[in-house]
Amino acid sequence: MPDASPTARLLLDAGLRPTAVRQRVFAALSAEGRALSHRELAESLGDLDRVSIFRSLKLLKKSGLVHGIQGIDGTFRYVLSVVAPPAASAQGPGSSKSGGATVRSATAGSSLSSSAPGGCPGGHPHFLCTNCGVMSCLLDQEMPRVRVPEGSLVRGKQLLVYGLCAACADSSVSSRSGSRRRSFK
Repeated sequence: MPDASPTARLLLDAGLRPTAVRQRVFAALSAEGRALSHRELAESLGDLDRVSIFRSLKLLKKSGLVHGIQGIDGTFRYVLSVVAPPAASAQGPGSSKSGGATVRSATAGSSLSSSAPGGCPGGHPHFLCTNCGVMSCLLDQEMPRVRVPEGSLVRGKQLLVYGLCAACADSSVSSRSGSRRRSFK
């Protein structure tokens, strides 16, 4: 496929047929630049049926192009695991100059709205705002080491920190007079 789009080539390289639905799901995740639930994807891709979106997410996850993070509400949110090709992501405020996907990240001294170029590589904790539902990568923090019983096979790991993001915490504090914002360390 010499005339294939960058997204189609990425899907082909991952062993997937580059169907229109898969390309649109990948592009939607890339354009948003943050973890999205199936419901959020279905809303943004209004003309696609939910089953096709779910099947595409499942294949993209199995291929390693996307990974899912389960929130405390039981809802999985999906984010790119790889850098999206320039044609797959919308260039807008906060986008990386290379045109790749941006993933919301947070470091100890930064705000949650800072963005990091590339996809979410996994292997780090995530923060979920219980008010607005935005999930952010905590890229500068490592997962704790856990010893499992001998002979066990680990199939995944995740660490999810949850609470109010800075914007929601500020809104919450400003709506309650006399309240003070606390930082838990």
